[in-house]
Amino acid sequence: MAELDDPTEEILFAENGASWAWLLAGPVAAGAMLAIQLSSGAGVQWVVPIAFLVLVTGFVALQVKAARIHTSVELTRTHLRQGTQTLNLDEIVKVYPAPLDGGRRHYDGRILNRSNALSNRAMKQAGLDPADFEEQAPPPAPDTDRATVEKWQSARALGELTGVPRGRTGIGLRLTGKRTVQAWARKHAALREALTPLIEERTDAGGRP
Repeated sequence: MAELDDPTEEILFAENGASWAWLLAGPVAAGAMLAIQLSSGAGVQWVVPIAFLVLVTGFVALQVKAARIHTSVELTRTHLRQGTQTLNLDEIVKVYPAPLDGGRRHYDGRILNRSNALSNRAMKQAGLDPADFEEQAPPPAPDTDRATVEKWQSARALGELTGVPRGRTGIGLRLTGKRTVQAWARKHAALREALTPLIEERTDAGGRP
């Protein structure tokens, strides 16, 4: 893993993880409580709106700060930062293509079986044998019920979180030493578009497969 180089280096892609605009939730909550007090005719008790302002703003600030630390993304010509982990682009050998199934995951690669115990039990109660339907059913069209799953979709995600952060989509990367990991971003297509040419340039220049 790499340390950050020149802080003035051109940033090709970036996501801050969360916006500080969410802090407006505090004043909104305080204003709502104030409006409730005024509409009730009981008079204004400033302790309640102020308490909501402080508590909601403080809680949201912690969440935004954590998101900006752990789910931010930055790509330059030398490194890819995911959260607090920075990966030197020299370590990336290949960017895997996006999955053809649009992101569905089925990690063991088997055919998805739509039947289940509940539907089978209902068919038996109706006097039908599920096995008969399985035998008579026509073969599925190519790729109809098959979830095409790339092996990289079960690989470790970059960053210090246990997996791809919520709301982000993984991007498969092959690293030196035959390692496979997942990069991720909310705008994953834009990150892939920015990252792929950089890796292809480095791969061609370095003569790596």
